[in-house]
Amino acid sequence: MTSNDHLYLYSNDKEYLYHYLPPLDIAIKISRIISTRFTVKDFDLNRREMLADKFNITDYSLTKLLTEIKN
Repeated sequence: MTSNDHLYLYSNDKEYLYHYLPPLDIAIKISRIISTRFTVKDFDLNRREMLADKFNITDYSLTKLLTEIKN
């Protein structure tokens, strides 16, 4: 996902207040951490909660970001 893709999704996201995608700067940091430190097997629910808490975003926002990265 490019930064333009993220900005497009972020600007057109009309969901509930706490279900937004995280801002671009946070999304970039999260994607770098995920790509360097975790594999698919390692990335479970506890890791998602830890990353969401670290970057002060909701678990749903992180899950939504991960879904968009996968797509």
